[in-house]
Amino acid sequence: MKKFVVIMISALVLFTFLMLNYLLWDKENLQKQRETDKVEQDWLRGQNRILTTTVEELEQANSKLEKEIKEYKDKIDDMESRIKLFQQRETDNLVLTGKLNEIINLYKTLMGDDIRDTVNKWFLSISQKDYEASSGFIGENFTFLGKKYDKAAYIELISAIDSIAIAEESKDAANDSFTIMEYGEPDTIIARVVVQAYIIDEKKASLPGIDDGVNVLEFSLNYNKISKKWVIISIIPKYTGNP
Repeated sequence: MKKFVVIMISALVLFTFLMLNYLLWDKENLQKQRETDKVEQDWLRGQNRILTTTVEELEQANSKLEKEIKEYKDKIDDMESRIKLFQQRETDNLVLTGKLNEIINLYKTLMGDDIRDTVNKWFLSISQKDYEASSGFIGENFTFLGKKYDKAAYIELISAIDSIAIAEESKDAANDSFTIMEYGEPDTIIARVVVQAYIIDEKKASLPGIDDGVNVLEFSLNYNKISKKWVIISIIPKYTGNP
């Protein structure tokens, strides 16, 4: 009986010892697992922070990129608007230039008519021997063949002309009897005039450069802003010939 009790007590002590060892071992494993879990959690938290930071950086980069894209788009829209405005202005300028050219051409035509009328009236007054009236068509510093003539010398010069008139128009445009050659500055025009002239025989020597028949004269005319009329400031004979 005593042996049985001893055996039971020994078995109970051994069981208790084994249970205590198991509990200690389980506690150590649980502690290690907790430490391992804590390390893993810390690592996961670190990874989460890294991912969060990366996402924020990507979002910021995306926002910056979207902003830059919008700025570039705005610049492109602005450039397109400027190009359209420039093209419209260029079109408007072309239209305006065309209208101005039309006005200028009309003005030149009207001015050419005024100049032709001045030359015609000057020729008519000479042919009618109204030298006083003819002097009203010339400027103060009138020159003929580069030589300056005062009023008395001028009348002496043109009195050698029996009659003079613009020649009849030619069918060939290159040989028109009245042609504006150049628009000078200020308010000066050079005209090429083909004339039919007859010179008084005994005075031919006093009128060099002009002979009986067809002559080509180069007129320089200036617009007098006071009298608002064209005046002849110089004449240079370019060609003389008999009819």
